[in-house]
Amino acid sequence: MKFIFALLAFLPLSQLMAEQLVADDCQQWTTVRHQGTEQATLYWLQGFVAAYNEYGYTGRNPQGVLRSSDPKVITQWLDGYCQNNPKSNPQKAVESLIEEKKPIQKACPVKRSSGRPCIPSQEEDISE
Repeated sequence: MKFIFALLAFLPLSQLMAEQLVADDCQQWTTVRHQGTEQATLYWLQGFVAAYNEYGYTGRNPQGVLRSSDPKVITQWLDGYCQNNPKSNPQKAVESLIEEKKPIQKACPVKRSSGRPCIPSQEEDISE
């Protein structure tokens, strides 16, 4: 514990505060990127993608929806996204990235209890 406090004593307070800033919008993302303090936002974005990979991803790639664990992939993509959508924010950006990269959902991912594949038009008729 003393080691952590000693380590923190050597870092400027402004750097500690800036490291904790998670960009709320693309303008802040651009600012933290220029300052080199984008790490907190990047961690948040990676956590968002990790949660999607854990609970929503249906593809086969072991690296998940981005097919890479390299933080540069999401950083570079977000730079381009914010340049093209300056009034947006990182959450909308990462949702857009996931939507763009996720595998195509089959029309009926779950088989009916009879074991036969469901037919979407029949399923709709049954529920009416």
